[in-house]
Amino acid sequence: MGEGGLHMLRGLGLLLFTAVLILLVREVVKPLPEFTPEVAVVPAKKAVETPAAVDPATPVVEPPAEAPAGEPDNEALISQVLVDGAIQNAALLTFKNHAAFEAFLKRASAAGLVVTGRLDALNALRVAFDNIDKLKRDLRDHGDDYSRVGANFPVSLPGLPTQEQRKGGGDAPFGDALLASIGAGPSVDRSLWGNEVTVAVIDSGVTNHPAFREGQVVHIDLVNDGKAFEGHGTAIASLIAGDVPGAQGVSPAAKILDVRIADGTGGSDSFQLARGIQTAVDRGAQIINISMGSYGDSPLVADAIQNAIAKGIIVVASAGNEQSATKTWPAAYKDVISVSGVDAKGQLAYFSNSGDPTISAPGVGVPSAYAQNSKPLLAQGDGTSQAAALVSGAAAAIRSAGGDVISVLTKNAINTGLTRHETGAGMLRLPTTLK
Repeated sequence: MGEGGLHMLRGLGLLLFTAVLILLVREVVKPLPEFTPEVAVVPAKKAVETPAAVDPATPVVEPPAEAPAGEPDNEALISQVLVDGAIQNAALLTFKNHAAFEAFLKRASAAGLVVTGRLDALNALRVAFDNIDKLKRDLRDHGDDYSRVGANFPVSLPGLPTQEQRKGGGDAPFGDALLASIGAGPSVDRSLWGNEVTVAVIDSGVTNHPAFREGQVVHIDLVNDGKAFEGHGTAIASLIAGDVPGAQGVSPAAKILDVRIADGTGGSDSFQLARGIQTAVDRGAQIINISMGSYGDSPLVADAIQNAIAKGIIVVASAGNEQSATKTWPAAYKDVISVSGVDAKGQLAYFSNSGDPTISAPGVGVPSAYAQNSKPLLAQGDGTSQAAALVSGAAAAIRSAGGDVISVLTKNAINTGLTRHETGAGMLRLPTTLK
């Protein structure tokens, strides 16, 4: 399962799921196993700001000679596919215009290139091949049609460090004090927070759950494997807009656009992430939450995010859970609201990446909804995924009140004594007026 530190609470059937019964049977059971992605994420290409040192024993590969003026540099384009950590025998192709996009679709089969996904709005395709030479030939013959050739990277729900990998401290849980800690406690009327705002949750899918009112969640499944959803997406959506005891979200009046891109193991890829972002744009989301990450920088994902931001959409992403000094993508992209995690003592959470995020938010012992094999549950979880969801919920509240999201978030954040490199503007805190 995603966010390996989730501690499950005994599930309740839909008919028995009432506030009284929740309070009676909130019994902590054995933690579920840590999430292990189906396709390993190779952390060789992290979102670093400075180049990595070169091992003197490693042979230096000379760059290919430049192509003559006016001709596409095919070797340079191909080199963007053959990078560390990329999914093998696959590429993401972006074309200069829709005519070039359609022309490729007509010749792809004859060229030995299998189209496994299409994103018409960005003139982009995901292709598979058994030999890179087939792609090279198409580039040689039709190079002028291409604007970019890139790798397809694994994208996954973040796991957590093992006990042996954990650093000391940063593990004080928020528990029932969660909403009060961000200025949204019981004395605050949140009934209209998020009203007329749609938040897209690009994740593992949101299961039907009593935490959501009827009609609150619209489901779009881009995986379509017919299997039960991994419970991570349900947890994230509930932190944004849930409304039952044990699973209280920041903005209960918000609507959720559930865009499922991760399979039952929590695995996905750059193409699906870009497709999910574009789907959220097309369906009118005002805020996009991405509690997933990758150590591969995909220009196609960057294009999708910039397209969303250009339309005035707020994009929020988790910084990652590898205790790294750098953020994962897409949190590392410019203009994305990136979120690290803190514990209830204001310390950087034991798992959290840093890397100069925009802001931090509660990420330890965070209560939420959950689901396993489509069964509604309650849980407490750890992760920057939860932190990002709380910021998305706060963004929905601010936008529904007509406030400037980034300004309100950063100006009201609490200084917990940590550096900007660790927690950005500080820990999430909402003002009374939301403006």
